[in-house]
Amino acid sequence: MFISLKRVFKFAWQGFLRNRVLGLEVMFIMAIAVFLITSLFLFQGISDFLIKEVQEKVDVSVYFKETVREEEILSVERNLYKFSNEIESVEYISREKALENFIEKHKDEPIYLEALQEIGYNPFLPSLNIKARDPSYYAPISNYLNQDSLQGIIERVSFFQNKKVIDKLSSITANVKTVVISLSLILGLLAVLITFNTIKLTIFTSKEEISTMQLVGASNWFIRGPFVIQGIFYGIISVLAVNLLFLIAFAFFSYRLETFFLGFNLLNYFQMNFLSLLWIQIAFAGILAIFSTLLALHKYLKV
Repeated sequence: MFISLKRVFKFAWQGFLRNRVLGLEVMFIMAIAVFLITSLFLFQGISDFLIKEVQEKVDVSVYFKETVREEEILSVERNLYKFSNEIESVEYISREKALENFIEKHKDEPIYLEALQEIGYNPFLPSLNIKARDPSYYAPISNYLNQDSLQGIIERVSFFQNKKVIDKLSSITANVKTVVISLSLILGLLAVLITFNTIKLTIFTSKEEISTMQLVGASNWFIRGPFVIQGIFYGIISVLAVNLLFLIAFAFFSYRLETFFLGFNLLNYFQMNFLSLLWIQIAFAGILAIFSTLLALHKYLKV
């Protein structure tokens, strides 16, 4: 059994070398398909990170009208603690404090300070800054703040503007995923067709060898095996090439990518999830290679 398996691998390797030009075409298309699947995996990590970052920065800021007394604002703050399980903190920011924060934030930007002087008065409104324990809690808190009984003292609630940012980011993420999956499927189909034609040509060029094997009583598995393993070679080399390409890219551009993605380290994510990613790549490339090979064998190799 071991000797037969060794010979099957030997014949597979010989066929792989003999058809290396056609094999390069197969591996190129298969590598692009694997590249897209890998990119989708990495993009999932990036999108989850960015959405989480945005959600952690989201809060509800409720701005009160200029004429509202501080006692009324503090009364609203006390009532908010009916959401005590959901609310992490509530910070009252007076008009004076808001002005101080603005000046401190823009102390090195004269244009803002000059604009403030031109106005001639404090334009900031008193507010409550509300931080929830989980982003899903912001909706009921915001609905409470928008009830009719509070509209006489509240100027605006900022939650809905922040929610639009999250929804927009989620929408972009979903659209990109759809495009990448569609391209992966199209390239996967193309890889199947090219592998199919490569195996077909290999069968035609190996007719004499196949006939000799049949004459000496070789089993169907022994005849078909080298072609299947040859297809697996294409898949494995494609996966290795793609991973090498990503590692080289991360080695040169890791810092720039981390800055671009707001602190998300693609190299660390790639390394930490490499085994899971490798299984996905092997499964995807393996299915493409084995399916197309078996399809060609069924159609053109009558044994």
